[in-house]
Amino acid sequence: MKRFSFLMRIHPELRDEYRKRHDELWPDMARAITDSGIRNYSIYFKADGLLFGYFESDDPARSLERLGKTEVNARWQKSMDSFFVKKDPRTVGPDIETVEEVFHLD
Repeated sequence: MKRFSFLMRIHPELRDEYRKRHDELWPDMARAITDSGIRNYSIYFKADGLLFGYFESDDPARSLERLGKTEVNARWQKSMDSFFVKKDPRTVGPDIETVEEVFHLD
């Protein structure tokens, strides 16, 4: 199992609504995430809107590719689009910056 982490940014004033949307995650979206091979998925945020995401997968790139091809993910990204601070507002979904792991201790 490999670990994958990333950063993205939301408008800080939308923090409570962003949390609410994830508290009410669509069952078919949760299933698509799991079916893609993603496990142990968490998102954390700071008061300034910076989000840190983490998940585990046997092949993170393949899992993201599989999830990205699902219809439910396209609907989810479109429904969440207004939360994200982005360089190009025409892009649907967040600007994601991957974070390199430099240390891990089991």
